[in-house]
Amino acid sequence: MENAETDIIIRVPQSLYDSRIQDFIDYVEYRKIVSKSKATQKDIDKLVAEIKKERRPKIEALKKRLKID
Repeated sequence: MENAETDIIIRVPQSLYDSRIQDFIDYVEYRKIVSKSKATQKDIDKLVAEIKKERRPKIEALKKRLKID
């Protein structure tokens, strides 16, 4: 494990690399992106509601095409 001036570098032997390590890397990347966000929880809730509202008809149409109840 190294500590560069602005980053912490962790070396993982390839033999230990698996989906849990990738999940951890993804989580760290997510935290990095979120830390720069100026969105409030209210903004996020509004966006999620909008996405769900727009997604619902598409899912219903797909279910109908695939004949899934």
